[in-house]
Amino acid sequence: MLIVTQPTNLGYLMIDNRAGGELPPGISSPFFEAATYTCTHCQSVVVMNPERKRERYKCTGCSHLLCDNCGAKRAAGAPCKTWAQLIDEVANLEARGLDTSLVLPTELVEAPAQTTPVDNNSALIIP
Repeated sequence: MLIVTQPTNLGYLMIDNRAGGELPPGISSPFFEAATYTCTHCQSVVVMNPERKRERYKCTGCSHLLCDNCGAKRAAGAPCKTWAQLIDEVANLEARGLDTSLVLPTELVEAPAQTTPVDNNSALIIP
């Protein structure tokens, strides 16, 4: 039996502002390093706070670390649905000409759409 004690596939963030200038909000030192990971449920990149005391939520369905928002949804009983699964479902529905609003998260369905001209055509951009 394999027991993993540390998260794997972590990214890395380094902010080196020792030469001067304005620091980003929440950063008190001109040099900051932290591990990062991508939430598999919403694709948010999470900067791991080295001073965090509580544990991060690890999804029992996909065995990945989740952001706090997706972790709260899973703890409340939401099913495990990774971003890749969501994209596959939407692509399958689109291919069959069906309504995708039943599959997409409400944040994407209810977001106001913006049209931007691209080569004299209008492209739909969902923020």
